[in-house]
Amino acid sequence: MSSALKSKISRRTALKSVAGAGAALAAPSFFIGKAHAANEKLTIGIIPAYSFGIYWLVQDQGFAPGVDMEFRVFPSGPPAIEAMVGGSVEAITVGSVPPLAAMARKVADFREISVCGDASGLFTIVGAPGLKSLSDLEGKRIAVTSGSNFDFFLDVALRQSGLGDMPHTRVNMEPIDAQAALIAGAVDATVPLATSRKLIFEKLPDASLLAEGAQMPIDKRPSIMDVFMTTQPVLDAKQEALKQVVAAFHKEGVGMLRDNNDEVVNRMVVWQEGIGRAGVKPEEVEPLLNGYFYFDTNEIKDVYSKNILKNSKKVQSEFLVNAGKLENVPDLDALISDQIVKQI
Repeated sequence: MSSALKSKISRRTALKSVAGAGAALAAPSFFIGKAHAANEKLTIGIIPAYSFGIYWLVQDQGFAPGVDMEFRVFPSGPPAIEAMVGGSVEAITVGSVPPLAAMARKVADFREISVCGDASGLFTIVGAPGLKSLSDLEGKRIAVTSGSNFDFFLDVALRQSGLGDMPHTRVNMEPIDAQAALIAGAVDATVPLATSRKLIFEKLPDASLLAEGAQMPIDKRPSIMDVFMTTQPVLDAKQEALKQVVAAFHKEGVGMLRDNNDEVVNRMVVWQEGIGRAGVKPEEVEPLLNGYFYFDTNEIKDVYSKNILKNSKKVQSEFLVNAGKLENVPDLDALISDQIVKQI
């Protein structure tokens, strides 16, 4: 049974119980998938994580023939959000934390109109050789991007292990720099990018895997949902085009992922090569692609109607407030919009 199918089965059960409760590039670039006789064009800012690549797959496979998507690549969420505010892109794929900070600043009327995937299973905490458990991090230096999904995962993992008050020092670094610092021995642990974690173990064969999101109970792991978002003016102006691509993502895109996983892996290799990450191999792509949980049409409707996304965002917002990264929880009722999902 594929990991994607296993994830589907486990998360279906989890959705019922929970309802109550990226890789960096040097510079952004434009690229277009298979050309269509498009009725309308959408310019989308995309971060090269595999859950986001399913939107490229929609274009590549012609799953939304009435829309022609043009993609611009960004290294992370904040510059993508800035580009959307500036009008150079109309919608973006982004991790769960940057929109909360942007919404709290009231920069624009942002709307999270769909979920690309739950990435919690991809997060890990990697320690230097000799460390055996999270408790060994007492008094140690942990490199992590402050106020990010990585920081959030670290916080949840420590608290779930009863170590929420354990003395340690968090060193604010971008993931690539944090990885280099761990390899160099400048820090004792980090929460790395899933796409570059392999390099740590190549350079430090005795490094320790101290925590792994995929091994946490699915109803207890931190919910880290990557989203597809836009602004309310764009949502009103291009509702039909957005509806087509979101519907295609959750029906045809997720359907192909579950039914023809090997082919999707191969297409993701092509996508990564197209954005400058030459040399990516299918065996490297497969565990990262399938480490996400992807929602089909019925499941994404549950995510919105049962407030699963909203509850996830509330927990993250409260973490950011407690960490001093936000002054207050943003208006989640406005940020999370079902305007598109309820129509698909």
